[in-house]
Amino acid sequence: MRLILVLFYLTVLIFSVNAQNISNPSQRVVVPDSIYLKLEDAYNKVSENVNAGRNVLNLSNRKDFIFKDGIYSYQGQGSHFPKKIFIFDKNRIFIFDSIGAYNPKGGLSEFLNCIEELKLNKAKIVRYSKIIADHIYYEENLNYGSIVK
Repeated sequence: MRLILVLFYLTVLIFSVNAQNISNPSQRVVVPDSIYLKLEDAYNKVSENVNAGRNVLNLSNRKDFIFKDGIYSYQGQGSHFPKKIFIFDKNRIFIFDSIGAYNPKGGLSEFLNCIEELKLNKAKIVRYSKIIADHIYYEENLNYGSIVK
């Protein structure tokens, strides 16, 4: 009887440990508070108090949750909030005002301003251009509930 109980507890323990190792599909990048506040201020132009600065994804690598130089998307808590993007480079941030689903041309125009403002090198320009193009392509037909009255 004891052997059965020991085996049962070991099985439960093994499953518990393995369950913690399975990746969390809703895991987000944790940004510093200073960046969080800037993202919140920028997103409040779209919708207020939606905790957008805590809902950040790395657009270069969705499985990378460490905040560092790169391009990221962020949105309010919930799938009905539109995504916005920002680029963080050498402790400087450029937050796009345009929303890819509603204004792809504006997003591309802002990227040109970002290149100048952050003085991005050629490799980053090429890499970020592709990521932004993919982001806009994905967002193209999304309306985020804008047609719901």
